[in-house]
Amino acid sequence: MKQVHDERLLQEVFEAFTQFAAKIQQDDDEEKAWLLAQCSDPQVQSVLREMTPTMLHVLDAIGKIGRANGSMLSSRFGLLKGTVSKLTKRLAAHGLIVTETIPGNKKELHFAITPQGEKIYKLHKQLDERIRIGASRFMADYTEEQLMFVRDFMHKLVANSFLQFEE
Repeated sequence: MKQVHDERLLQEVFEAFTQFAAKIQQDDDEEKAWLLAQCSDPQVQSVLREMTPTMLHVLDAIGKIGRANGSMLSSRFGLLKGTVSKLTKRLAAHGLIVTETIPGNKKELHFAITPQGEKIYKLHKQLDERIRIGASRFMADYTEEQLMFVRDFMHKLVANSFLQFEE
């Protein structure tokens, strides 16, 4: 059943969404600063400064999977194959991944992480663990029922577009 809510409350929720989106951007900057602070290799620092959060996530996926193709990465991140192609070309240009072909199938490309890519991948793993610990501490203040509500709400939120709802 659809609920009718107070307009002021709806505005407050919308403002909270807007603040959350801004915080995500701010967190990306904070995460990059943390990665740079943990690294003493000037060459790796230089590459990190050039990387976008999506590039870091794609590199992380390649590190976790071992050898990944564009279709795997595209479906994992919900990115267009052309976007994955651009990102992997940038990662390869920085020397973080290499492109491999399968013998007898020159059309399908696989990506593997390089030693320099491995350094950034390991730093990113440390960052992810630090975030996981912080998130667990933050969520310790909430009941299981509250967390299930938040989980369900977030799933619905990402599965919908506010522009697509019909009047």
